[in-house]
Amino acid sequence: MDQNQSASNKKFFAFLKNYKGLIALSVGISLVINLLVLIMPRLISAVIDSFVEQTFDRNEALLKVGGVAAIILVLAIILTVLSNYTSERIAEDLRNQIAEKISKQSIAFINKISTSRLLTNLTGDVDAVKNFVSQGLVVVFASIFLLVGSIIAMLTINYKLAIPVILVIPTIIIYFGYLFGKISKYFIIAQQIIDKLNLVINESIVASPLVRVLNSYKSEIDKFQDINSKSKENGLRIVGLLSSLIPFINIAANGAVLIVLGYGGSLIIKGQLSFGDFNSFNLYIGTFIMPIFIIGFLGEVVIRAFTSYGRINEVLDSVEPEVKGTVEKEIKGDIELKDVNLVINGRNILKNISFKIKSGTRTAILGPTAAGKTQIFYAIAGLSNPDSGEIVIDGTNLEDYRLNSFYSQMGLVFQDSVIFNTSLRENIEFSDKSVPGTLDKAIQTAELDEFIHTLDNGLDTIITERGSNLSGGQKQRLTLARALAINPKILLLDDFTARVDINTEKRIFANLEKNYPNITLVAITQKIESVKDFDQIILIMEGELLAAGTHKELLEKSFEYKQIYESQQSTDNS
Repeated sequence: MDQNQSASNKKFFAFLKNYKGLIALSVGISLVINLLVLIMPRLISAVIDSFVEQTFDRNEALLKVGGVAAIILVLAIILTVLSNYTSERIAEDLRNQIAEKISKQSIAFINKISTSRLLTNLTGDVDAVKNFVSQGLVVVFASIFLLVGSIIAMLTINYKLAIPVILVIPTIIIYFGYLFGKISKYFIIAQQIIDKLNLVINESIVASPLVRVLNSYKSEIDKFQDINSKSKENGLRIVGLLSSLIPFINIAANGAVLIVLGYGGSLIIKGQLSFGDFNSFNLYIGTFIMPIFIIGFLGEVVIRAFTSYGRINEVLDSVEPEVKGTVEKEIKGDIELKDVNLVINGRNILKNISFKIKSGTRTAILGPTAAGKTQIFYAIAGLSNPDSGEIVIDGTNLEDYRLNSFYSQMGLVFQDSVIFNTSLRENIEFSDKSVPGTLDKAIQTAELDEFIHTLDNGLDTIITERGSNLSGGQKQRLTLARALAINPKILLLDDFTARVDINTEKRIFANLEKNYPNITLVAITQKIESVKDFDQIILIMEGELLAAGTHKELLEKSFEYKQIYESQQSTDNS
């Protein structure tokens, strides 16, 4: 076991201490049950001896044996309910902790660790921990108690007869250590494969229309089958290693039983051991062997839980972005970037970007695909931190703002429309910063009013998963209405009208100018036609700022801008 795993295991036990009351109660009930299980062979032995000695009393025997069995049954039911309640509590708390941690992390962290991995953390990894608590934790304690109790009981009956049975334990422990030390790495691989399966399945489902249109079934199926085959191969490795465990326990235990039968039989013949004690001893052998089998079966549950918690702990222990901002003030909307540089995976995405945007003006950031426009969007929005340079809002460094205050005054419309499976109204008023009375204005500005009037339930219409009952343009206009519902001072649009026709786009910009006259508008775009009357157009190519000015000024001084414009004009006219 490496140091990281060892540290993770310690944190796992520290985490479980938060539920020590529930766990202790479960363990206590389990120990009482198993104490009664240990007493049972003695009771049966006494009944057998009384029968041999012709002092048997049926009512007394039924009362003792049946009473103990009934108590065991009732306590077992209580234990099952309590263990499952505890495991569900732990699973709920773990999911909440993971979700809270994710909500505080940066976009860079989410992209690095991947959404498919986080999905596995929230589902498969948490379930593995939950299964350990409900199926393994109490059972392991109970098994150890039974093991120790049965050894003590056998020693009290006949210590010489107990020695060969006890010698089974170190043999099995050594084999356990060897086997589980070897198998743990395959459980890590198994969870990593589940991450990949989640990614492939999610991509295939989301892109299913494209797969159908392009007839790409085979490539998608091959991709899935490749990961699925790796999952099977890894699973078979685990099964192959575990398959030797039970036979090994059987061989070791049966060897001890053979010795006990031979030696114990000779003691009975010599009169040194009663038949009842011999029967009781054999029952204790069964009690001794049973927890070893149980621990063997639970080995997979235990290792998977520790492995999964290690993966969860990587997320919970991740360093959150440092929040230094304390400034809370009403902003006007002046924006300035000073020598902003951004490097991702060794590639210079933004190179010394500097420009100013006056409050209440309209600015377009123009450029081809992969020019760095979206990274500027994220930087201004405070969603990513540049490697060097400053982003200044109203003369104050963006890092100095308290983000909750800042975001309550900024509307963001992302390139990919994020739609929730709830009503239109709840999608638009999604933010807790939504301003009462602004809903109608936001809807009208986003050119959504006519569409909503065609719906039987209007704003109460439920949006299906991923907004599948909306067109691409409707989704984008819905996200614009959501951004406007907080009555922002700054509005950032990341190519949001890519699926909207040019006339609708022009009407939306005209609505924004009319209904939100003092808003600072920054639009990321590739199309010049709809933004050529903006106050400023900034041309970005390959992470560099090539030119800035009005449409007329850029046509005169920027060859690249003129070339893009003429190319788009010829395309529109063809």
